[in-house]
Amino acid sequence: MSQLNLLVVDDSDTQREYALALCREIGVPRLRDARNGALALEQLRQQRADVVMVDLEMPVMDGVELIRHIAHETLAKAVIILSAKDPVLIASVGTMAEADGLPVLGTFNKPLNQDLLRCGLKQLARVSAEKVDTTRPEVTPNQLSNALRAGHLSLHYQPKLTSKGLLLKGVEALARWHDPEKGTISPGQFIAVAERHGLIGTLTRHLLEVALQQKQQWQKRGVNFNVAFNLSPLSLADPGLVDWIASLTAQHGIPPQEITLEVTENALLGELASSIQTLARLRLKGFSIAIDDYGSGFANAQQLSRVPANELKIDRALVHNAATRPQQHTILQNTVAMARQLQLITVAEGVEHREDFELLRQLQVELIQGYFLAKPMPADKLIQWMQTDLARMRKELG
Repeated sequence: MSQLNLLVVDDSDTQREYALALCREIGVPRLRDARNGALALEQLRQQRADVVMVDLEMPVMDGVELIRHIAHETLAKAVIILSAKDPVLIASVGTMAEADGLPVLGTFNKPLNQDLLRCGLKQLARVSAEKVDTTRPEVTPNQLSNALRAGHLSLHYQPKLTSKGLLLKGVEALARWHDPEKGTISPGQFIAVAERHGLIGTLTRHLLEVALQQKQQWQKRGVNFNVAFNLSPLSLADPGLVDWIASLTAQHGIPPQEITLEVTENALLGELASSIQTLARLRLKGFSIAIDDYGSGFANAQQLSRVPANELKIDRALVHNAATRPQQHTILQNTVAMARQLQLITVAEGVEHREDFELLRQLQVELIQGYFLAKPMPADKLIQWMQTDLARMRKELG
């Protein structure tokens, strides 16, 4: 925080001075202020800021318009949004800013307090370090087919830990493709290609076999935990899917109870009857079913109650920065309560900060998954991670 350059924008002299005083108390060294958005914009065009603390309701130019200028002209690394208005409105403006590519360190109701401000500013180093890869090579169906035959697609595994005690309960198997010529290709790219061009069945079968073979290898080393595997919504329409999965797990000597099959909430928006039939048959055979990415789409409690799932994975969209966004905190808390009422195990995805981890532990979310604990890793690194990093984390986090 020693070089931090922060601009406070608020039309109220009292509120502006209060915010400046808070910043001084926590050691922000370089402070500026402006009493409306137009004056702030003039300043920022002359000298950019690391962080702009913006009040939404101002004359001349309101905070919403100012934030859009900041985003489009790249006039700051991040913003903190303040208002005395409805928290829903504040959160919505935060969503707008991030959609424009401008990181939001916090969306707060006035009056701001020192702890929230400090917590928000701590995130600046993290968001500044994040780099977006804009070089996305095109992928064709033939290239994907060739990669499957050549064995270029593999799995990495991300641990799922209990929030209490940090016990390893399972891993999620995540598809990876490293092409000798193109380099690393995003799963979002090649899975979309597989779905569009009728290759998703082949891809699913290949990767599930890899996951089951790896689980066998871990078992031989005396390590046993649940493995979660993602199913495309399109796969649920395959009438042979259930019997094929049951047969393959039996061939590898793995009980269905040790496999969790994850489907996104988007699966609920298609052929609902077919999807429920497939998921119900998988549950009857002993597999666990998880609703993945909950909170990123439009599923609601009524839809969830129709699906034979026993696990709810709360998407990063609800988890990330929830500790510093009161409105998001409330939504997350209500989601956890709803899952508990539906007797679903809760798993929080995308946990990247200690503050969010502590909040999830406070909310008694059962399982936690994210970069704060561990990134997805190759299978041969997992045992080493358990012996070193996991043991260290238990000492540090309790």
